[in-house]
Amino acid sequence: MADTAPRPRTKRGLTTRALAVFGVTFSFAAILLSGSILFLAPMGRAAQAADWDVLGLARQGWSDLHIVLAALFIGFSLWHAALHFHVFKTLIFGSSMSPRGHRAEALIALAAVAAVTALALLQLPPASWLLGLNEMFKHAFWTP
Repeated sequence: MADTAPRPRTKRGLTTRALAVFGVTFSFAAILLSGSILFLAPMGRAAQAADWDVLGLARQGWSDLHIVLAALFIGFSLWHAALHFHVFKTLIFGSSMSPRGHRAEALIALAAVAAVTALALLQLPPASWLLGLNEMFKHAFWTP
């Protein structure tokens, strides 16, 4: 007679995939927080003159933290991409389930990134509106 009793699940050890996913997610959240604070922060001299700080960090501290977190995010993102390269390749080149792949989606995403980059470099709307809002916070909102 075969043993039909359910086997208890054993906890697996750490997995590199889960670590990469959580690393990307949490470092992105931290970059989002630090970037949002820097977006609203006064300019360097105005921040120093007003003795400005948020959560105990001055503007330079937030800027330093943002740069370090961005480097961490890049590292986790590259690790995540390397671990999931086969998925990315399947999405581009197709598989037996989806022979045409998802090239249209890849091209749309690439076009969106290229368009936003061009709009920002050329200082055209809507990118210029966001940059203008940032300047407004730096100058008009914080300057007496």
